[in-house]
Amino acid sequence: MGAKRSSTTGWVVTLVGILAAVMIAINMFKVPPTMGLLMEDLGIGPALGGWLMTVPTITGLILALPSGSLTDKFGPKKVGLFAIVSAVVGSLMGAFMPTIELLLVSRFIEGLSFALIGVAVPALISMWFSPEKSGMPMAIWSGWVPIGMLAIFTGANFFIAADDPGTWTNVWWLSTALLVVAAVLFFIFVKAPEGYAPEDAPKVSIIEGMKSPATWLLAVIFAMFAFIMYAVSTFAPTYCMQELGFSIEDSNLYSSLITVGMILGVVIMSPVLNKVVKLKSRLWLLVVSMILTALIAILAFNVPPSMTVAVMLITGIVLQLVPAVVWPIGPVAAVAPMYIGTTFGVIALGRSIGGFGNASIGTLIETSGWGAAIMVLVGIGVIGVVACLALFKFMKEDPAEAATDAPQTEAGAAASDK
Repeated sequence: MGAKRSSTTGWVVTLVGILAAVMIAINMFKVPPTMGLLMEDLGIGPALGGWLMTVPTITGLILALPSGSLTDKFGPKKVGLFAIVSAVVGSLMGAFMPTIELLLVSRFIEGLSFALIGVAVPALISMWFSPEKSGMPMAIWSGWVPIGMLAIFTGANFFIAADDPGTWTNVWWLSTALLVVAAVLFFIFVKAPEGYAPEDAPKVSIIEGMKSPATWLLAVIFAMFAFIMYAVSTFAPTYCMQELGFSIEDSNLYSSLITVGMILGVVIMSPVLNKVVKLKSRLWLLVVSMILTALIAILAFNVPPSMTVAVMLITGIVLQLVPAVVWPIGPVAAVAPMYIGTTFGVIALGRSIGGFGNASIGTLIETSGWGAAIMVLVGIGVIGVVACLALFKFMKEDPAEAATDAPQTEAGAAASDK
């Protein structure tokens, strides 16, 4: 891949790719700010409501490992376009056929987009930017999920009405329109550098790449993190409505502060990881991050009304810590450099598994209350802490040489997407 790269064109491709990913994140997270209306309009409880966020993770679970090879075979532009079109199809299904059964099917289809775009855009960035110059674009890319969440948590209020449950479909139509625009821009502006040939990439064995215990421990850690993150972010608006007595509009507004905190977390962790470069130090940073994540559910679901703003911001910052540390540790966990992509695929598998937490937490909230949900989330966090500690046994290599090779890129990789 020795093609000459244009930094200007590369930035255009990168920003359009990130914009498309943000639109897909908006589509993925349109359920939490409309959850109250969905439950009332469709006659469902928190358990079924939680499945609307859990079902897309099933798709991600299926695609986590093969997504990298699909991108290698067809190229990131084709995979990215397919991702956006999948989101459009799913969103249209939900808007035209608003029943819980068809809505669940549509969410499965939408899960294709979320799984694939998370591979396609980093691949595009890698095409256009050499490792030593990819720090900033990767850092910007890392914020695609919280930016999308913030946009839909705040923007949904302009399209729904608390006294008209059926207005949740307005958000589906909004998402569809944004995705169509993203698809057009992606088709026009996204391209590979001149002379780039996907077939030049080395062929690797996925099975061989999965023979690293550290890789699987990172997947467990990310699964436990994702379980907590999805549960807290999905049910924060519902908690604000049911326990704090806020209106749906205020609940969505306060919950959006979680995503503001997550963006702050990206800003905070990038310079931290630029300084903390030794493997052992990063592993301890991961342990501390997972402990804080384990405790955050206690804070997020025990909010004094007067402290809602501060608690939501702190929650968001904490929920950004684990992924910020996991991604730069990932390459060291790989069997060999050529299997770094496989390692990231296994970590993505953990993220998808963690997404199943929504359904179980929704059931617990419905049957046993918020206290039971908190206990389960803390227990999940403890498992994550144990997995973090286990990494010390399997990761003893000194990454100092690798760390000093590209200090700029680590800041970008550190906060790479969840």
